[in-house]
Amino acid sequence: MPNILMPALSPTMEEGKLAKWLKKVGDEVRSGDVIAEIETDKATMEVEAVDEGPLTAILVPEGTENVKVNTPIAVIGVADAAAAPKAEVARAEAPAPETVAAAPAIIAAAVPPDVEIPEGTEMVTMTVREAIREAMSEEMRADADVYLMGEEVGQYQGAYKIS
Repeated sequence: MPNILMPALSPTMEEGKLAKWLKKVGDEVRSGDVIAEIETDKATMEVEAVDEGPLTAILVPEGTENVKVNTPIAVIGVADAAAAPKAEVARAEAPAPETVAAAPAIIAAAVPPDVEIPEGTEMVTMTVREAIREAMSEEMRADADVYLMGEEVGQYQGAYKIS
């Protein structure tokens, strides 16, 4: 029963805003999939899944502010009945306005079920890490004066530092 926890996106981050869910309950989640966006006082960052399985519960609705670091925000791969008690705890810790609770249903109804890809176009799926590496490689090939000193991906989930 892996919980997805509110990540610490910087050493000083204590809480943040769960700005947007990019997956909904029932969606299959794979390691590296971007599942949510977190806002801090300085930036909006993507949260990547570490575990795999169906997203069975969203414990903190999108738009919720002041969510403490390491608070469970979602559950991957368990029955809904088991997730219900944790949902009550999470909502008590970070209450959300009533209008936000209805927002996921409205958004789910507004999202088109399938997007048609134009003929002759190839759809590529990649993680944020792969996209950063590809962009840096392309830049290094285009300009001989640009080179990668180091990449630091470690203790902060979803945070990348390139210098």
